[in-house]
Amino acid sequence: MATTSAIQDRWQVLLPAGTTVVDVRWGVDRGTHDEFDALASGERVAIVGGRRGRQLARGHRVRVETVYVALPSVQRPVAITDTARDPLRWFSNAVLTVPPGETRLHALKWAAVKLLRRLPGLLTRLPIGEHIVIGVRK
Repeated sequence: MATTSAIQDRWQVLLPAGTTVVDVRWGVDRGTHDEFDALASGERVAIVGGRRGRQLARGHRVRVETVYVALPSVQRPVAITDTARDPLRWFSNAVLTVPPGETRLHALKWAAVKLLRRLPGLLTRLPIGEHIVIGVRK
């Protein structure tokens, strides 16, 4: 049986071997700049958590290769999808739904699901999920 930390870290199977993980979920002020400064040119890095991952990558000379969205969070991912258009369309049509047994505000929640199915690109703009930005230091 997997331990709780192993279950919570299962998203790491997406990372190529030797990838340095920079966790920005708790803000940049906790030594994140030092973590980026310690990266060598050509080193692979995963910026995990915040929605500012692409911005941080640009600011710290990291060429972005892939961006994933973990829903609802990296700590307890139900689904992780690439932010490219087709995977988001698949996710919004095949996975996204109102939870079973949900009766409170069901019509409003179902309307939101239908909107996201029609415009899956909105998933990358909404304040839901956490991003995992994978790139290489220039």
